[in-house]
Formats: sequence, C-alpha cells, structure tokens
Amino acid sequence: MEQRTPRRERRLEPQRLAPRQPLRLAQLSQQPRVDLSPGGYYAPYRGYSYRRVGIGFSLGALFYGERYWINDPWYYRLPPAYEPYRWVRYYDDVLLVNVYTGDVVDVIYDFFD
Repeated sequence: MEQRTPRRERRLEPQRLAPRQPLRLAQLSQQPRVDLSPGGYYAPYRGYSYRRVGIGFSLGALFYGERYWINDPWYYRLPPAYEPYRWVRYYDDVLLVNVYTGDVVDVIYDFFD
C-alpha cells in the first residue's frame, strides 16, 4: 500500500475590514445621477396621438408588443410582473398589461416625464 502524505491544514485567518465611514452630504451630491429615460417613443400607428388610458382599458396588440416591453422593471424601480402580465411603455406612462387579452391592470402616469 502506498503511503499518503498528510495535507497541510491551512488556518484561515479572519479578514480584518476597515471600519466603515458614514457618507457625508458632500460625497452624496458628487455621486452620478441615474437617468431613467429610455429614449423616444414611437407610436405603432401613423397619425396616432396620446390618449390617456385607465385600468380596464383594452389596448390594441401593437401597443403591448415586445418593442414596448420594459424588460428590467427593477431598473426602473417597478414591482416585478409575472405571467401573463408585462410592464409596457405607453408614451410617458407605464402600463401593466395582460399580454393575452390586452387589458390594462395598472397605470403609472407621467413616469418618464
């Protein structure tokens, strides 16, 4: 039989972290601001203009297509949307839409304003 040489046991030393300093107001004002505007909005129909919609309104399929989905709601500080719902941009508003029926379930007006 072969003899195995014992492994050296390493002692893990606890990491010593420097005490955390509180942020001062001057430091906070120097941090970069986050721009939440995703860019321009293009209506799916030529000549279509903004009409304020509310909960219960049924949108046409082109208004809640993948082109208008908000894929990362967390980035915009929106609550997560689970199937069959999606957050959709409608001009400067954000709508929570059932993508199977087109029904609007929730609305946040002037979100991108």
